[in-house]
Amino acid sequence: MGSLNWRELELILSELPLENSYIQKITEHSYHSLTLHLFNNIEKAFLLYIEVATPHSRVCRTERIREKSKKMQRFTQYLKSHIQGKRIVSVYQLPYDRAFILKLESSDQSIKMLVRLYSGPGANIIILDQDDKILELLFRRPQRDEVEGKILKIEERASEGDRHFTIRPYNDCSFNHAIDISEGLSDVEEKRELYLDKIKEKRDKEISFLLRKIEDNKKSIDRCSEYESIKRIGDLLASNVYQIRRGLKEITLHDWDEDVDIVIPLDPALSPNENIERIYTKYKKEKRTLDIALEEKEKLEREYEDLKVYYANLLNEDTSLSRLKKDVDSSKKVQVNTKAGIRVNSHGFTIIVGRNAKENIEILKRDAKGNDIWLHTRDFAGGYVFIKAIKDKSVPLEVLLDGASLAIHYSKAKQNGKAELYYTRVKYLKRIKGAKEGLIIPTNEKNLSCTLDKDRVRRLLENGT
Repeated sequence: MGSLNWRELELILSELPLENSYIQKITEHSYHSLTLHLFNNIEKAFLLYIEVATPHSRVCRTERIREKSKKMQRFTQYLKSHIQGKRIVSVYQLPYDRAFILKLESSDQSIKMLVRLYSGPGANIIILDQDDKILELLFRRPQRDEVEGKILKIEERASEGDRHFTIRPYNDCSFNHAIDISEGLSDVEEKRELYLDKIKEKRDKEISFLLRKIEDNKKSIDRCSEYESIKRIGDLLASNVYQIRRGLKEITLHDWDEDVDIVIPLDPALSPNENIERIYTKYKKEKRTLDIALEEKEKLEREYEDLKVYYANLLNEDTSLSRLKKDVDSSKKVQVNTKAGIRVNSHGFTIIVGRNAKENIEILKRDAKGNDIWLHTRDFAGGYVFIKAIKDKSVPLEVLLDGASLAIHYSKAKQNGKAELYYTRVKYLKRIKGAKEGLIIPTNEKNLSCTLDKDRVRRLLENGT
């Protein structure tokens, strides 16, 4: 439903027991709406809702408890100081108009409150003294001389004009109730559309941001994908080391595989072996960077799919208004399952497995706590395994064996089918000074010999995330 017409406002006001009611409290809901909490000896406590400058401008008695505005605007603060506690002496509707005046009195002051239920620039709530001087107003409109201190010229219409208004049909016991309910439904749909628009905007921004990250990741993969050619250059130099001498800036060698001559830049300050090592170091770095980029690619693709599923479910027509509002009010990005490592359950304990150096570092930073158990294979490179501690519970042997099997499975010892491991509390892990991030040594460690149990690993991974 749209705004009230003047006949509907007349009916609304005729149903309201406003005269001799006291304004006990004022609640602001938005820049355009507020509720007066009223009390009189006959009706006792009741609520009067006022909304101006919207497509649903109206005044009506309400049973709805609307949400309070998070920040109170200047006008509402004025109302709380100057009209709260006053008695409504009279109600006067301007003839043929969607405007009315409440005359308010207290022991020391008499003022007026003009409410214009327009949807255009004339909409306003204005507090006046007895001489119609503006004391305060909801909207300052200098072009209409509606500013504090000005005398307001209140014009009254002589007739309805060419348009003839009627009261819309209603089935309730009062028109106030009909407007409150119908406009309430309109509010819900309007808010729903508003929330949906904001969520779609948020979705588009997050997906666009993620797609840019995916594109950057693709470029990174493309840049590192030629690492094998770097190794071939290193191999070529190694097989021709006798031709290299310190001081050369470049050397031309024949690549028999491709049957072409290749010009290879050299560092003249380095020895032949140092130049070869420099090439192999670059190869290893590019290969490691590519491995990390490929892992990041899987993570981003998973995040992208999770994001699409999240918003598809959220934008479903069955999603409640409160759920939509919660998402709109949240300033955080959608949290998808991007935690590092694999998580499995073992007899009520959570085991986290880092599958590579990057995940090992991430888990150490964000998940591992002092009393968690850390496991790692001896003499073999591999992922870190963490068994999350449970207060006042010791880790059973079966859980320890589960962790050990996973440590072997995600290490170079997997081919052997067994390994020696050590384990200790996370709080006993020490960083190696000057070593790269994530490199640690255990103290207070204990030893464990374990044979890889493939069935055990399969069972754990089937329930993992």
